[in-house]
Amino acid sequence: MRFLLVQVPTSHLGVGERVYPLGLARLSGLITEGHDKQALDMNRSLDPWQDLKERLLTFRPDRVLLSFRNIDPLAGQQTSYLASLKTAARMSRLLVPDARIWAGGPAFSLFPERLMTEIPEIDVGLVGEGERALPQMTAGGGSVPGTLWREGGKIRRSPAGAPVDMNALPPPDTAAFSPADYLEGNRYVAVMGIEGKRGCDLSCAYCVYPGLGGRRMRLRDPERIVDEMETLHRGFGVEWFHFTDGVVNRPADHFEAVCGALVRRRLKVRWTGFFREDTLTAAQLDSALRAGLGAVYFSGDSLTDHGRRLLNKRLDRMDILRAARITAACRVLTMCHFLVNLPGEFPSHGAEARESLDRILEIHAPAGNLGAVILGTVRLYPDAPLTRRLVGEKMLDPRTDLLYPVYHNPTATAHVLHELSVRCQTAGVFSHLNISDPSEAS
Repeated sequence: MRFLLVQVPTSHLGVGERVYPLGLARLSGLITEGHDKQALDMNRSLDPWQDLKERLLTFRPDRVLLSFRNIDPLAGQQTSYLASLKTAARMSRLLVPDARIWAGGPAFSLFPERLMTEIPEIDVGLVGEGERALPQMTAGGGSVPGTLWREGGKIRRSPAGAPVDMNALPPPDTAAFSPADYLEGNRYVAVMGIEGKRGCDLSCAYCVYPGLGGRRMRLRDPERIVDEMETLHRGFGVEWFHFTDGVVNRPADHFEAVCGALVRRRLKVRWTGFFREDTLTAAQLDSALRAGLGAVYFSGDSLTDHGRRLLNKRLDRMDILRAARITAACRVLTMCHFLVNLPGEFPSHGAEARESLDRILEIHAPAGNLGAVILGTVRLYPDAPLTRRLVGEKMLDPRTDLLYPVYHNPTATAHVLHELSVRCQTAGVFSHLNISDPSEAS
């Protein structure tokens, strides 16, 4: 059979930031030599729909695999990427009507039945991890765990399969998706993801990661992690990696083992990841810096005690400020993410948020290491604990269609986000230009 693997557009075309399609590249390597295959990442195309049309008409695939990575861009934006999946599926059906169309990816896994209903061209949907399912799907026959299909006018779904063994992950198919094609253009985002673990044992009230990857952390052997980084670095010149783990520095012993393996290999690479504030220590950060850490991402997610309790972050203000002092002392580039205007927050919470933000800015100002404070409002997903709570408290209509971007952002206090953004930009510009403001010291 002939397989066409397609990463559908889920980025703002023209912004220049590209991410290597690691998940689809791993799956590509599982299609055996007895089949023909081609690959297309539409996010790299200057004219993505023309490129897809040409591939469909010239290659004439028997199977079209559509990978759908992001449902929307977050950051409070109202853009939906659903049209990308719909258009790709519809074009595939029209131009190669005899082909079977399969769809999967993280965004698909969030809304599988709904997307199968919305997009009748999709014949089979794959939910969750594909490394076990795809070989069975390509072999044909039998029920494949974690899949959806159409039967008798209804959508059927098989139970999820066993979690993937992290030490048996297939390497990315670098012949189909060459990492060298992604190294130019990005200014802010590391193009190459690296997986240290899957799953998350935290229970943040808004988050979908445990549902996608499991509620237990499955750890990958540190040497295998660094093997993959070394292969990509030496073979393709990849110098920056981003750990895709929900939290990179948990558990501490695994994280320290990864750092140790990187130090021993003496790779000239840099890497980033999201760190948990309450478990970060100065010694841990020192190990990470010696191992090539280039930037720390924090996701404290609220500047108020009320918000952190609401989101079940299991962090307090002192954890966040202590972590800020640790990164400032090492002058490592630091990015902080916070959600504002959360349910139940009032003007008094706005004052607390401003005071907490000012403390963070003050801590980082002498070191000049604060890259950005990213402020947003919370995106509501089906079945997330926060969403269920809002429905139960009659703060959200249960009929609200959450397939499209829905954020909790009451108009009466929406100005708080903008006020905090002004404080961040002023502090950032003054710090970068080494301008002192006497009024801030008073």
